Amino acid sequence: MGKSGRAEEAIKAFDRGLEICRELEDWYGVGQSLGNLALAHQDAHRPAQARALYLQAADSFTRANAPTEAAQARAQAELT
Repeated sequence: MGKSGRAEEAIKAFDRGLEICRELEDWYGVGQSLGNLALAHQDAHRPAQARALYLQAADSFTRANAPTEAAQARAQAELT
């Protein structure tokens, strides 16, 4: 399987993890899941989606009172 096929598998897995974290209102976990999704979208050559996901991750980290992680996610969005 090629890199894009693995990215699609990863996206499905991270989507499921994201759903679970949201159900549990685990905002730090939501931020991590969104960051992982962003990486998978970068690997799949979808920079616009990756950037949007990094920004959503930053919002989730802010909600989780994790300012360092929020700043890192915003920085990644700017680099994407």
